[in-house]
Amino acid sequence: MRRLALRAHLKPRHKLWLNWDGAFLMGPRYQRFLEAVERTGTIQAAGREVGWSYRTCLNRIRAMERVLGAKVLMTTRGGRRGGGGARLTPDARRLARLFASWRRTALRSSDAAFQKAFG
Repeated sequence: MRRLALRAHLKPRHKLWLNWDGAFLMGPRYQRFLEAVERTGTIQAAGREVGWSYRTCLNRIRAMERVLGAKVLMTTRGGRRGGGGARLTPDARRLARLFASWRRTALRSSDAAFQKAFG
């Protein structure tokens, strides 16, 4: 029997998320959404970037706020003529930065372990 070329076919996959007191708080897509809100200034534009409807965005924000017991976004109403917007609260901005940093570190560590194991 020939030896399988495992390294050529295997690639590690990761599912990383944060729980708050045992409840789901956020994962990578939430992080991308929060970063997009910060960049675009609107929930709708950020939702488009991550593939969420406006309603889904609102539901995810409400769920995060319920779990945290604090606001995630500061919003101003707009309407048809525009003028509305959204920004992350300082705590949400810090949370998104910490999650991104932890995730980068975890992925690098996992990739290094995979490299060591499979060469």
